[in-house]
Amino acid sequence: MALPSVSLAEGEVTGVIGGLVGGDLNNVLFGNVSAKGAFDNGPLYGVRAGWIARFFGIEGSYVTSPSGVNLSLPNAGPGINARVSYLEANVLWIMIPGPVSPFITGGLGLHQYDSDEAEDLKKMGYNVGGGLKINIKAITLRGEVRDHITSFEKGDFRIGDVITNLTGHDTLHNVEISGGIGVRF
Repeated sequence: MALPSVSLAEGEVTGVIGGLVGGDLNNVLFGNVSAKGAFDNGPLYGVRAGWIARFFGIEGSYVTSPSGVNLSLPNAGPGINARVSYLEANVLWIMIPGPVSPFITGGLGLHQYDSDEAEDLKKMGYNVGGGLKINIKAITLRGEVRDHITSFEKGDFRIGDVITNLTGHDTLHNVEISGGIGVRF
């Protein structure tokens, strides 16, 4: 019998645009001086590509934000401002396959912080999140929230003892809120 074959998986490429919601590292007190480390709110853009089957998918993504790291001390000169980029591999669980598909995602990857004032930093990190995909023929509309999680250690950013202590053994949660338009093939 000649029956049309059903595709087991579809490729998908999605352009992503959104925002990165800032997160505090912590607020540390050194004598009478308060130090603060934070990620600024800012735009985010990038691309995701992968293979989606009925209930599961895998994808790679590259997203970047010029907002970067903002670390500073009062009366201590310039701090650090850096661009942040995430290169990650994720697994998706599509809870209800169909034209409107909610999903949960998680993965690992390289988190990069590029700075003019200090040594660039590359760290392994992970992310968790979820969202909604709306499939219209070969087009996908997508909205999602992801938490990019990076652990810092003493000595990261290398700009002196005070800032080093500020980032010592701390974990940063940097939340992405994004939407995208994709093409399935």
